[in-house]
Amino acid sequence: MVRVVFAAIFLSSLPISSFAQGQSAPGTTTQPVTPAAATSIVKKAAPKTKTGAKQSAPAESGPCQIGIISAIGDKFAVQKVGLTVFGNELTEVPIDRWGLDDLVVARVRAASSGVHVRKIAYAKGTFEPYYRPPTRLFRNDDEELTAVVRQITTSSNCARYFVFTTYAAQLQGTNQSLPGIGVLHHGSGPFSNTSLFANFVLRVFDGQSFAIAKRPSADLGAVLAGSFGRLGQDPLTKLEAEDFPASPADAVASSTLRDHTRALLAARLDKAVAAYLKQE
Repeated sequence: MVRVVFAAIFLSSLPISSFAQGQSAPGTTTQPVTPAAATSIVKKAAPKTKTGAKQSAPAESGPCQIGIISAIGDKFAVQKVGLTVFGNELTEVPIDRWGLDDLVVARVRAASSGVHVRKIAYAKGTFEPYYRPPTRLFRNDDEELTAVVRQITTSSNCARYFVFTTYAAQLQGTNQSLPGIGVLHHGSGPFSNTSLFANFVLRVFDGQSFAIAKRPSADLGAVLAGSFGRLGQDPLTKLEAEDFPASPADAVASSTLRDHTRALLAARLDKAVAAYLKQE
């Protein structure tokens, strides 16, 4: 009898949390936990605290030497150009989660080590008037873009602004254009190929006068090559036929398209940014 009373007193003196840890959620089965298993659980749980911590982002304070405005990474073109007009299709899908605009910022930072670089945020839809202007007889792209940049940078006060926008390049041998960033299936049957394209332009604005710097010849050459060159020859642009998405919506979830697009864009960004930094 004395032993029973002692056991009851001992159990009642245990911490409530120890008892609670032994309970399982309704509908689950509790398995006995051995000391070895408990140690294993602790070891597996420990890294969660480390990975759960937020990674520190580059500081956005202090004098801004280069402000980056990237408006190239929100849409991806899924395009077919057939042997006849009936084989032509074009659909643009949203790809914000691919992080292409953040990739732009990262590549500029990598190329301009020691220079304070700041990403300039802007409201969604800010570039719509530039990309889809009202129909008019004559258009001055630079003036329209300057107006948008002035609007975005009213309180930024950066020495210069690197502004990235997309354009529609001409597909050689056709009257079809390739808008911005996307994937193309060109031709039919054995005479077809699948390629990526990344058509963008970098303009550098003075932070005070908003005058646009003269484009380096290396950057201009890259633009012309993108407009009139043959796709599918460069390993960075060439894809297999099965990489073309079965439907435009499937493109968003394709890791192949995402990763190859990021690699192609990074390579071309490095060339364009280096050309501007070299002429300084």
